[in-house]
Amino acid sequence: MYDIVAIGELLVDFTPIKEKNIKAFAENPGGAPCNMLTMAQKLGAKTAFIGQVGNDQFGKRLGEVLEDQGIETKGLIYSDKYPTTLAFVHLTDDGDRSFSFYRKNCADVMLEEEDIDWTLIEDTRALHFGSLSFTDEPSTSTVMKVIQTAKKKGKIITYDPNYRPLLWDTKDDALKGMKKGLKYADIIKVSDEEALLLTGKEKIEEAAMSLYEEGIKLVCVTLGGKGAYFVHNKGQGYVEGYKSKVVDTTGAGDTFFGAMVYQILETKKLVEELTLEEICDMLKQANAAASLCVENYGGILAMPDKSAVLERMNNG
Repeated sequence: MYDIVAIGELLVDFTPIKEKNIKAFAENPGGAPCNMLTMAQKLGAKTAFIGQVGNDQFGKRLGEVLEDQGIETKGLIYSDKYPTTLAFVHLTDDGDRSFSFYRKNCADVMLEEEDIDWTLIEDTRALHFGSLSFTDEPSTSTVMKVIQTAKKKGKIITYDPNYRPLLWDTKDDALKGMKKGLKYADIIKVSDEEALLLTGKEKIEEAAMSLYEEGIKLVCVTLGGKGAYFVHNKGQGYVEGYKSKVVDTTGAGDTFFGAMVYQILETKKLVEELTLEEICDMLKQANAAASLCVENYGGILAMPDKSAVLERMNNG
């Protein structure tokens, strides 16, 4: 039995580096679902991925990286027809990032229903997905079918309504796409920007409550270095973050979510049965993990191990 199966994009992030006044890009494996899985795996979860890459040099390397991380890859398709998705990361001086994507007719958005290994859905406790699967067909219909199947089977559904404006034709299209997954989700993770965008609210507290009222059992809003805000049936509130030397924020939210979902599954409780103390303790560990991720470049390869997370928590 797997703890978490994720479905969605697996891609190459090209991260900028500067050496002797020459700007170059380093090849880093990434994609939000696999970033999230990697963090959960490092903490002790058993994970698997469903998705598609090109049967090219990039795709083969990505498959090797997942295997090196211990993530089950029997659900990963290597396409001879479609190339691997590529993303170029653009960093500001304080480490914040934006993206340029090469994704039209690329492998991850061309995932078909017949490509799915349905035994993975049967054999998992939780299914994780993100909104970037909803930018194109056939991945939209395929992922929706997987989500609906998992929901019917009583799996915990975790969702990341990831906002990448360049992947949508308009802002309205992005909002419609991001909202598709809300009614299925038991747990969501959104950034402060995404929470306000999704709800039209002006305050984080109001936005988080609005999302909770959609029927979501635990809403987590990441606030960068300030930590996180949450809403649950036992209460709501802020949990402070940890100081870090930020170089690249890519994957920080995924790191947070992987740590959070792993800890929830470890309790063996239903999400709604968690205590306020448990949630706050989990958020502390998730914040610590994210604070370590941003101190390195890239996504998957920037994920900290458990000992580093515990050390960060102990030393502040």
